[in-house]
Amino acid sequence: MQKFWPVLYGSVLAAEFLLFVLAPFVGWWLPANYCSFGPSVDNLFYLILAITGATFVGTMIVFVWALLRYAARPGEKSQYTHGSHKLEMVWTAVPAVTLLFIAFAQVKAWEHIKYVSRMPEPDQVFEVSARQFEWRMRYPQPKTMDAIVSEWKKENKEPASARDWERNRHFDDVHVVNDIHTWKGAKVRLYLKSRDVIHSFFLPNMRIKQDALPGKVIPVWFDCDESNCSWDDTEKKLNVDRDKTWELACAELCGWGHYRMHGRVYVHPDKADYERWLANEWARQNTHQRQPQQ
Repeated sequence: MQKFWPVLYGSVLAAEFLLFVLAPFVGWWLPANYCSFGPSVDNLFYLILAITGATFVGTMIVFVWALLRYAARPGEKSQYTHGSHKLEMVWTAVPAVTLLFIAFAQVKAWEHIKYVSRMPEPDQVFEVSARQFEWRMRYPQPKTMDAIVSEWKKENKEPASARDWERNRHFDDVHVVNDIHTWKGAKVRLYLKSRDVIHSFFLPNMRIKQDALPGKVIPVWFDCDESNCSWDDTEKKLNVDRDKTWELACAELCGWGHYRMHGRVYVHPDKADYERWLANEWARQNTHQRQPQQ
């Protein structure tokens, strides 16, 4: 009976490890990536997973061995030890060196994604404003956006017109709730804000996760190398590829309705298709239906 619990514990751990090995082959893994910098994020994930996974497996093997080797035996007296200072130095130094290695390894991946100075010049700009419990998007009209983007690329830095648009709402801005719209290959620069508490802007398929902080405007960029929708100007509807449903989620517990704070990412095949959708949204936004007289 002394060995029953160690064997049971070891068997459960072995079953969990087997499930982990099988997970990628049955689809229990990372969602498909469609962003240009996704591979660097995935490689960093795999590096950290390999280090922590090997450490966990090694620790559990030693733990189960100790449970079996030092199980209580009738008639035998337990041995006590104060430990080993050398061993304590090793298990302090090894994690310290490992964490230092990870700290340097992650810089190359994140500098291209998070450092504003390294972000590419955008093809599209818009605003994302988080609030309990929805995402509010504000898109500029094509003429306004093209002027901002043209000036941005000419000056090789963020122009004053971009910040002016971000700070001041325009009468012809298009407002959408919970839906991000862009087009294939566009380098997107969005201004992330929060109207109340901390939220977290999470696009799993674009490998983007950024906290939205009250009182701060945080630039975020991404691109997408696939499209998942197209605008039908005849039927006035968006045709969506159901095999490519890309989620926008809040990854920060932000209140009782946190579960409701999700949306979708729609990537049009080209800029012209996006602008046709935007024009329809503008028309719909400014259409006021008269109520029939009673």
